[in-house]
Amino acid sequence: MLGRRLAGRKGIRVGLLGSLVWLVVAILLADRSPRPAVQAVAVVCAGLSGTTLPDLDLLLPLGHRSGLTHSLLPLALALFATRWRPVMAGLAIGIGLHLAADTFPNAMRGFATVKLPGVGSLGATGSYAWLGMQALAATLAGAVLLAAALPIRLALVTAAALAMVGIAYLFATDGGWPALAVYGAFGWLAIRRRTVRVAS
Repeated sequence: MLGRRLAGRKGIRVGLLGSLVWLVVAILLADRSPRPAVQAVAVVCAGLSGTTLPDLDLLLPLGHRSGLTHSLLPLALALFATRWRPVMAGLAIGIGLHLAADTFPNAMRGFATVKLPGVGSLGATGSYAWLGMQALAATLAGAVLLAAALPIRLALVTAAALAMVGIAYLFATDGGWPALAVYGAFGWLAIRRRTVRVAS
């Protein structure tokens, strides 16, 4: 039991280290070249980072599912430099994916609930609302920022790459299947709505 717990902690540290490496790569790419293709790669790297970055609270004295890391707050990174906006787009989409999966835990109690500094746990209902609203806001913010950061065709190719990242992440993580179904339903509705508009 202790061996499994230590192996789990090591895996979490390795995953979070990988997340930080992807984020640094994204920032360096966005910082070094204004070329749209390089910016697109930065978006995907940031998206990869965002899928695990919220769990940075496991290494900090915040408690798991801290409202500070399981929110849009990490996106403040882009406020430091406008050239990091592509990083913000990818990070927002990745964080949205993570929070969407966290919205569907096995049971929303204890470790799974969102905690705010000075307030404590939001409880089950508050945690569902927090995670769901933050996931929706992050995903929408990421889509808007992506559309603004890249030429439309490249933005669509980048969105497809991020969709593949999202499918792989949600397929493998706890709570991912229901989140994947929700994303799929919204995607279908968006395509259906566009098809109806074009036909009219």
